[in-house]
Amino acid sequence: MNKRIFSVLLLSLAAFASAQSAPTLGAPAPQEHRGFYNSVSFGAAYNWYENSKYEVDEYNNGQSNVTGREINTFDFSGGTFPMFEFKFGVALANLLAVHTVFNLGFFSGTMEEGYTEYRKECGDNKICIDEELKNKRVKGRSSDAYGFRTYVGFGTTIYPIQSKTSPMNGLFVGGSVGYTCFATMIVDGLQDASLNAGAAFQVELGKDWWVNDHLSLGVGLGYARSGLVWNTVESHDTDNVISLSLRLTRG
Repeated sequence: MNKRIFSVLLLSLAAFASAQSAPTLGAPAPQEHRGFYNSVSFGAAYNWYENSKYEVDEYNNGQSNVTGREINTFDFSGGTFPMFEFKFGVALANLLAVHTVFNLGFFSGTMEEGYTEYRKECGDNKICIDEELKNKRVKGRSSDAYGFRTYVGFGTTIYPIQSKTSPMNGLFVGGSVGYTCFATMIVDGLQDASLNAGAAFQVELGKDWWVNDHLSLGVGLGYARSGLVWNTVESHDTDNVISLSLRLTRG
């Protein structure tokens, strides 16, 4: 009887030890991107854009109809540190993560302003003359400016190197599409604020290094571009950001 009890006890201890040493069902594997994915990054960024808006004024000078067009341009360039970015989603098969993206930054730089007036005059003979009033061109001015920029999107991050012994393990490439919005204020007056928004995309290339089984530290180089939509002259407007950031990733 005692031998049976002793045998059962040994078997129970062995089963308990095996259960403790075996990985928990459904738990993420060590140093693999599986399950919940969370990445936070901060770093330096440089933003430059060309934004413009125009106003149209129509009147009759007694002899012909005149349409006047005033185009104001705002060319900004500036940097920020830090710019923050957050990603939340799920990682699949240690290969890719699907996630939302949110970032924001406060930029300091220089705003170059310009102003050009155009006139289109149509007489009774239906002949129209469209000219740039060079004699009324206002010389551009340069001013200190501050800007706020934010982006919300949805994208993926791909980890193509599966071997944990490879020196390239942790290499990643990512991309997302979304929407950006920015506002830039010239220091000497709120009336000179430049505001715009538009559809955008981001791409990123970098590398992560595991610091424990489920946490990695990395570096990434990113580029973002958006097409602007509000009160703009289409051929003139672009918005770009390049960034270098440190990343802390869980999952």
